[in-house]
Amino acid sequence: MNDQVNNLKENIDITVKQILEYELFSLGGYKLSVYEIVGALVIILIGIIISKLVKKLIYKSDKIDIGKKFAFAQIFHYLIVIVVFFLAIKVLGVNISPLLLGSGAILVGIGLGLQNLFLDFISGIIILADRTIKVGDVIDIDGTVGKVQEIKMRTTTIVTRENKSIIFPNAALTTNKLINFSHNDEIVLFDINVGVHYDTDIDLVERLMKAAALENSDVLKEPAPVVRLESFGESSLDMKMYYSTRNLFRQPIVKSSIRKAILTKFRENNVNIPYPIRTLDFPSGEDKNKKAEN
Repeated sequence: MNDQVNNLKENIDITVKQILEYELFSLGGYKLSVYEIVGALVIILIGIIISKLVKKLIYKSDKIDIGKKFAFAQIFHYLIVIVVFFLAIKVLGVNISPLLLGSGAILVGIGLGLQNLFLDFISGIIILADRTIKVGDVIDIDGTVGKVQEIKMRTTTIVTRENKSIIFPNAALTTNKLINFSHNDEIVLFDINVGVHYDTDIDLVERLMKAAALENSDVLKEPAPVVRLESFGESSLDMKMYYSTRNLFRQPIVKSSIRKAILTKFRENNVNIPYPIRTLDFPSGEDKNKKAEN
């Protein structure tokens, strides 16, 4: 009985060995077997598992913020991808060094053609490394305001206030002028301008504007709103109010709400907002005749 079991095991081992050593492809001196493909697949699978474990460990930490977690996770992911790629190539028995050495001119040509792509990749590494931009930051690039949703090696995705996803190449974020409202502090200062009649009580206007701002739940009480007489306009005293908020993304709605409150309080207290009056002078029939004679 034991001899039969041993023979069966030996037969199974021989069959498995034959399957693994079965030659699938042959070209010149290069041969590809089932064993090599299985080895490459195992390396890829191990790489995927390690990448997920590293990401899970990074996001599990409470000592670093979400922006750092995302940056570290992305950097480790791409490092693992590069290592897995070269290990899989080695297991498959592909020697790429002669190809790299013998095709220098071709690689230079490809590099020149893909220089923008390489620039985006380098910019992605810079963004993830120095963290000038993080996931969750509210930024303004080329007049487009949005919240950073995802940073990849080549592109960065932001979501606008209109809930539109815009994908920017990373080079655009590192080479163009960019405003990051969330870089140093979550608290950001905004302003609202309004003109009032020259006969208006400035102290009353200041109280009304501050009260209108503080009625909004998105406006911080500390630091408190500040109202200044900005300039003497042609037909009005130009007032400017500065207020602080943490809600950067809803500012158009917040500003509209504050403006409505200011207008309501001005009307209740008989504060006039002047507007320029223009008179149009149309020439009479006699003037037209004189011009025609001339």
